[in-house]
Amino acid sequence: MKNRAHPQGQSQFYFFLIFLAVCLLIVVINFRFSEPDLNLQEYKVKTHKGFITMEELNENVYKTFGYKIIRPTYPVPTVKMVAEPTCSEIFSGWREVSEQPQPTFPPQEIPEDRLHEFLLNNYTALGPYYVNDKNADDGEKPRNWDNLSEMIKWPKEKLGGQAYGNEGLSVYHAMQSHRLDGMSGVVIGSMQPWVEVSALVNGASKILTVEYFKLEIQEEFRDRMSSILPIDFASNWERYASTFDFAVSFSSIEHSGLGRYGDPIDPIGDIREMLKIKCVLKPGGLLFIGFPLGTDALPYNAHRIYGSVRLAMMFAGFEWIDTFTGESEQPLDLTSERLHAKPLFGFIQNTIVLRKL
Repeated sequence: MKNRAHPQGQSQFYFFLIFLAVCLLIVVINFRFSEPDLNLQEYKVKTHKGFITMEELNENVYKTFGYKIIRPTYPVPTVKMVAEPTCSEIFSGWREVSEQPQPTFPPQEIPEDRLHEFLLNNYTALGPYYVNDKNADDGEKPRNWDNLSEMIKWPKEKLGGQAYGNEGLSVYHAMQSHRLDGMSGVVIGSMQPWVEVSALVNGASKILTVEYFKLEIQEEFRDRMSSILPIDFASNWERYASTFDFAVSFSSIEHSGLGRYGDPIDPIGDIREMLKIKCVLKPGGLLFIGFPLGTDALPYNAHRIYGSVRLAMMFAGFEWIDTFTGESEQPLDLTSERLHAKPLFGFIQNTIVLRKL
């Protein structure tokens, strides 16, 4: 009679193999998704103080403001919020700040007790650059919203030329590379609709513009374009939660919370806007964002300049995909050298493409 393996022993052996495989899988998953112990002393970034270690930045800035570094990437560390607020908390917090009584004229100085918040514990340079656009008779007003049928025929150079010379063209280049065919999107802050037209030309099907002024959109475009006041957008945020395929903001968010336009003083006004955008984007949705890039600085109250320090907080919850200029249709690598190429308070204005995680 031939010998045969004992069935019970065979089952036990297979069970043991399965057990080992499961244990190995758990180890691999934990290794893949856990946050490794990082020696952040080995990595340095540039600030107005000179080069500092990411360890110093993590301890003195990010942990203080509710973030922590999870990867020592360049030129911007990758951080996450330790306890990210819910969308309900984000929009209710924005409304609470926006409804505060405001002075007749924008404050000429940052309140002393809030300096550490605005300057991220002094890792952001402060300089004077006071602007009062709240009371200016010749302040910028909406225009060209009744001229959309002509604007959509404009060459891309003319569209992009409506903002910061040819730097506005970087938005067009970004959308041309990351097509918006059949997508719906939201634009944050728009005095004239060059961004909206750029999106339509590159395939967008519907666009909602969030703007403090009421916009008179040309009638034949009202099936594709609409507008809403920021307070109404915040009040009805649940209607828009996770609904947009893309969002765009160019030369807008850097002003939020500085009082220049009569808005409330808020040290995280720009970060609130990023969190609001994240709430209304679908998972994997794209954000085309343009603001001053350089060494972290605040020419108060004109705008913020975003460097290695604050960019990390702005990008939390997003994946950095590409960076575009107005000079080339192809994306470029925004290196540390290029980010900090300008002298302090100098900046470049590109369009960065982010993807919601």
